[in-house]
Amino acid sequence: MVRRMGAAVAAVGMGLLVIAPAQADSTATEATTFRFSAGGAVCLATPESPHWSSGAADRRILFKTRVTCDSTYPSVTVRIKGRLERGPLIGPKHIAATSDQTQVIKKGASATFYTPQIGGAQVSEPGWYTGTVTGQITAPVPGNIDDGHSRTVEVR
Repeated sequence: MVRRMGAAVAAVGMGLLVIAPAQADSTATEATTFRFSAGGAVCLATPESPHWSSGAADRRILFKTRVTCDSTYPSVTVRIKGRLERGPLIGPKHIAATSDQTQVIKKGASATFYTPQIGGAQVSEPGWYTGTVTGQITAPVPGNIDDGHSRTVEVR
């Protein structure tokens, strides 16, 4: 252990080893739960993996974003913008469908946002998909904007 530490310290001292902070990667294999807040409200959003819809009469691909809020207010208004992206785990992706929805969430409750939206462009072609979202509390006071993504999965 001491030898390894000594070698690492020497490598840093000689400029051979560069230590950098971890960065989020939109091609990550794990979903991200992200946090956004405003005033006395905090919301957590988790995009789920894209999958075939089980509730629709037609066969289509979608993903859900679950949002839970805790607040000093009786309720908050949350805006979620979603993108269903098609493409490999590593490499370019293109936007297959989008959503832009607002819901009122009561203190301590949760809501589900769907991408794509009903009435919007639907996706039915099998392939590799990732769900990406941005979220913001818009009322009673506007808050910060944050984003996250689902796992990249193959939908067959």
